[in-house]
Formats: sequence, structure tokens, C-alpha cells
Amino acid sequence: MVRVDKLPRFSCRLCARCCHAKLIPLYPKDMERLGGLAGCIEETSPAESALTGAGYKMKMVDGRCALLRDRRCTSYEARPDTCRRHPFIVTGKNLLVASTCKGVDWSGTQESDGYTKLSVGISRGVDRYMEERDGRLRRGG
Repeated sequence: MVRVDKLPRFSCRLCARCCHAKLIPLYPKDMERLGGLAGCIEETSPAESALTGAGYKMKMVDGRCALLRDRRCTSYEARPDTCRRHPFIVTGKNLLVASTCKGVDWSGTQESDGYTKLSVGISRGVDRYMEERDGRLRRGG
């Protein structure tokens, strides 16, 4: 990931590189969307949970997401927020772009207002969830 001031243009190349060897954390909304796909979900390790604040993640099989078949997501409509935002991570503090994503066009920028508002909203929701979770852990519940 590299920090940028403006989001570059992006057009997915359908290469599925983003579905390989990644930690894809799952938050409450993700778990709700993925409800019937329990075989594709696993618990995070203590280190992963500390890093992401998530108790669960997408399962990787042979180095690829368990939902990936023939370079396509078999549950695209239910995919996690992390996948929905790739190759960007937009927070209240930073704009980050996956530097190795082939679909990123570094020659120009895109209008990012709608995307930024959505991503900042997701980021704040994750922050609230982590704060609430940490509070419950400190209280022993």
C-alpha cells in the first residue's frame, strides 16, 4: 500500500491477484452478508485480531480465497467490505492504494467524493466496533 493525496483511476482487470495470500478480515456486516457460507470463514489468530479488530477472516485454500473459482468470486454480492474497497483503503486520515494492483491507472485521478464518504463511513464503523470490543474485553465480557 502507498499513501496518496488523490485516488488514481481504477479499472479491475479481473486478474484475481487480490484474492490470493491475503488477510481478509470479516466484521459484523460481512458476517451477516456471508451468513450461509460458514465453510469459507475461520477465526483470526490473536495477532490478526489485534491488527484488524476482527474475530474472523476469509479462509484461504491453497493460497487463495475459498470463494474464488476460475478467477471469479462465487459470492460477489456478499463479498466482504475489504474486497469491495480494494485496491483502496480510505480512512479519515489516509488514502492508501495497493501499489501492485494491475487495475490502478497512475496516469490520472478519479473523482473520489462518493467513494471517500463511503470508505470513511466504513472506517468509522470499524473503529467504533473495535472500541466497543476493546471496552468489553477490558470489562471482562
